[in-house]
Amino acid sequence: MKTYRLDPAKLPGQKKTLILVYGITFLVMAALSVGINWNRESMKSLIWMIPLIAALFVYSGLRAYKQRKELWEEYSFQVSEDGLVLHQPKYPDLKLSKTDITGIEDVKAGAYVSTTRGRRLFAITKLFPDADYEELRALMQRWIEENKRSAPAQEISAAESADVPAQELESSAGLMESQQDDGTAEKEE
Repeated sequence: MKTYRLDPAKLPGQKKTLILVYGITFLVMAALSVGINWNRESMKSLIWMIPLIAALFVYSGLRAYKQRKELWEEYSFQVSEDGLVLHQPKYPDLKLSKTDITGIEDVKAGAYVSTTRGRRLFAITKLFPDADYEELRALMQRWIEENKRSAPAQEISAAESADVPAQELESSAGLMESQQDDGTAEKEE
């Protein structure tokens, strides 16, 4: 069993993204507030409102970073020979057999994996170390190919077992037709 974790070297990039999102949003809100209230009596209330809004954005940004850091520390992807277990903080573990994997779809941030349970059930993110991402993606692709090869054999065996009742049904239908023919012949006489 091998465990994959998110790349700690990519966490500072998340911090930069959060700073930009919250910082730009704060600046836009402050500029709009000043623009709307320019040369009005309500402009005086902005003196205490803008620092309050700034404090709210700082708190929200720090909280978002703390959640992201917790995700980085606790997120794990455990792969064994017969399946995988995805562990995320505050979510139940997702356990899948390798036979459940049905498709993979590449996107900018990684790859979505579809299963028998649903389309795009989980993602293999590029936030894993590059070598681990490529290894996981190749493993999912290999499992998909194995499932495709074994699917026709399962369909053939299912069809063969379904043919037995069909043959019995055909023979009983033929028997009923011959009995009906006998009954109509007797009525004609």
